[in-house]
Parts: sequence; C-alpha cells; structure tokens
Amino acid sequence: MKCYNHHDRDAFGICTVCGKGLCLECMNNQNAVITCNDKSCIGKLNRTKLWKTFLYIVLVALILLLIFD
Repeated sequence: MKCYNHHDRDAFGICTVCGKGLCLECMNNQNAVITCNDKSCIGKLNRTKLWKTFLYIVLVALILLLIFD
C-alpha cells in the first residue's frame, strides 16, 4: 500500500478514522492512535474520545446509584 498523499512512498500506517494509507511523514500518532493530519479526522477522533469518556462516567454513576440505592 502506498501513502495517500505521497504516491511514491510506502504506507506504514492507516488512519483509524478515514482508512487512508500513511507514510511516516503523514502520520499523526496521538496516544497510540494513528490518524492522518487532516483536521476533520483529528476532530472526529477527539469527539469520539469525549463521548466515550462521558458514557463511562454515566455508566459508573448508574452503577453506583443501583448499588447504594
């Protein structure tokens, strides 16, 4: 697989949001999650992390309410 942006380079990773093949220069590695440098992919990843964190907090709160009610 070749890099989406640099067609003469081999891809070393795949964006977890959009699925594009990326060379080392194009990879954005945040917290062991590979994304491309496209701002929309980085934004989608951040929103996903925010929603997961919110859902975990709600889940823990509901469990605590059930236990101590």
